[in-house]
Amino acid sequence: MIRAARWVAAALVGVTAPLAAQDSLALPAFLTQVIAHHPTAQQAALVRRQVAADLRAARGGFDPVVTAVWDLKRFNGVGYFDEFDARITVPTPWGLDFKLGWENAAGQIINPERKTPANGLLSAGVSLPIGARLLTDERRTALRQAELADDAAEAERLGAVGRLVQQAAREWGNWAEASARARIAAEGVTLAQFRLDATRRRVLAGDAAAIDSVEAAGEFERRQVQLIEAEAAAIGARLVAATFLWRADGAPDSLGAAREPGVAIPSTLATGPAARRRLAAAHPLVAQARARALQAEAQRRLTATQVLPSASLDVASLAAGTDLDALRAGTGTDYKASLGLRAPLYGRREWARYRAAQDRARQLAWERDRLVREVELAIERAEVDLAAVERQAVGQRRVVAAAEAVLRAEQRRFDVGETSLLVVNLRERALLDERLREAQLVARRAQAIGALVAALGTPEVLRLVTDGRASP
Repeated sequence: MIRAARWVAAALVGVTAPLAAQDSLALPAFLTQVIAHHPTAQQAALVRRQVAADLRAARGGFDPVVTAVWDLKRFNGVGYFDEFDARITVPTPWGLDFKLGWENAAGQIINPERKTPANGLLSAGVSLPIGARLLTDERRTALRQAELADDAAEAERLGAVGRLVQQAAREWGNWAEASARARIAAEGVTLAQFRLDATRRRVLAGDAAAIDSVEAAGEFERRQVQLIEAEAAAIGARLVAATFLWRADGAPDSLGAAREPGVAIPSTLATGPAARRRLAAAHPLVAQARARALQAEAQRRLTATQVLPSASLDVASLAAGTDLDALRAGTGTDYKASLGLRAPLYGRREWARYRAAQDRARQLAWERDRLVREVELAIERAEVDLAAVERQAVGQRRVVAAAEAVLRAEQRRFDVGETSLLVVNLRERALLDERLREAQLVARRAQAIGALVAALGTPEVLRLVTDGRASP
């Protein structure tokens, strides 16, 4: 699921059109640019890279190692010893280490056990843990925990992007609503100006009472005040939305005064309990909790090996010289071996560490299960909210259409003298109010999309809620 989310985010970035070439900035394009270039998304990617570097360091614990020591002593003309020892160790992920070495010791005063043939002594062997440490050890545990930390870092990156998308969607919605309010207010001023001019002409012609011109003038001034307020709010919302836009070169982008939010596209998103469980299992918070639980389990297994007795066996064949063929041709009678044993008598420290690790593993497993349940409910709640907003939007469009029909009918009655200008203004105000509610639903839909992205914890949902396709 994490790979799928990464692919979708990359695909969204790939289809982004240049911002300056667009006449409007719809929600999908806005969020796509935010995901691609916002500093928060870039910082999350850098944290992911740092953890990946830690993983490479952990894998370096299994890199071959070469060691060499030259030890020489000469005093009062006496060459006590001249010793050289070189070895290469090749660790394996199974706890088995292969070793190859060559040593040469010469001198007048030398420890007999260090003495070698004149052409040196070649050794090749293996170091093998016996017992519980055959299953795991510090190196393998460190590598496993680093791999899990890498998964957790990817989940954290997706979670940070999801939270960023939620914030950006909310501000885009505010910008869309404020822009719609400004357009509606400007339309209201235009209508009031037209009606004021027409009323004045009718008053001068004697077809209307003078009080009608006062009514029309008052309505015009009222809408002028509303327009000033709406335009200021639209500018402020546009500036706030612009803070989420950055260019590929790392410079902040801007939203020109001529830019518009674009049209919201209806969507259909329907998931059942099985799909919600699948999506909840891939949520970043759940993925992080799962990684922590597995890390604690790996630590528990390591502490369990320290409670039990452990042993290690080192065996190496020996041959004079530097030719590996001499080892293969040997009779097997020349070798060296060592056996080490460790067994705690009381084991109080080891048992305490094991029980602490066991309790922590259980605690994190419960935390993981709790988060899965909470995420499932959050996804369901976000889906319900989005579906409710979209049903409201459909109904609100019908309400607006009905208000427009009523206004047209009232205007015709006014033209033939069957109603007053006050009633026409009231009908028009009702229509403008319904259009404002429609604008509010645009903002609420954007906020619902952002909430769903946060609930899912991945930008993958953007493809579902912005192109009208149902969830798989």
